[in-house]
This record gives sequence, structure tokens and C-alpha cells, in this order.
Amino acid sequence: MKLYGPLVSLALLALAATPVRAQRIDIHLDSEPAISPGCPARLHFLGEIRTFEPLHVTYQWLRSDGSHTEHSVTFGHPGPHPISEPWTISGNYNGWMQLVILEPKHLQTIRSRFSVHCR
Repeated sequence: MKLYGPLVSLALLALAATPVRAQRIDIHLDSEPAISPGCPARLHFLGEIRTFEPLHVTYQWLRSDGSHTEHSVTFGHPGPHPISEPWTISGNYNGWMQLVILEPKHLQTIRSRFSVHCR
């Protein structure tokens, strides 16, 4: 054990001295969803995750009714990556949807607000 102690210490020091590059990521959520006429109404939220290198991203869609969906995806190349989320509403409702990046760093969009009026 003592034989490996100094080597392990040196390896840990080398890891601690290795610079960590910040992973740049930008996100966008359209300000309003597409809403189908009638009831139930089908809402379609469009967003984009832009990466500047291949990157693993975990994100979630947060809804005003307290629900959320979480997704984890590896983008194999830099660039814009479109994402979307459906929501079906069966009655009158004023609400919002928000896109939140959980990893590699926390980011969130403003809320996309909407109103559904069934007749």
C-alpha cells in the first residue's frame, strides 16, 4: 500500500491541475406554442438547444400544472438541435411551459405562456 501512496497522490495532483474547459450551450423556446383549434386543444412547443461541440445534455420541460418530462441526449456534433414537446388540454386553461437545462450546466428559458378557451 505504501508503495502506491505517492503515485496516487501525484495522479490526484495532476488531475487537479488539469484545466476544465467550460462547455458552452445556448437554449431557446418559442414565445408562444402552436395551438390546434377545438377541444381538446393540442399544443406544440418548439425549442432549440445549440451546442458548440459534441455534448451530452439533460433537459426537462416544466409545465404550469406541476408536470415535467426529462430527457437525456448526446448531440454528436455542434450546431442547433431542434426539440419539441406536445401538451393536450381538454378545458379552459391559462398556463405556461418552460425549458430547463439540468446538465452540463443549469440554464432556463422564460416561460412560454398560453390560453386555451374551449367552447
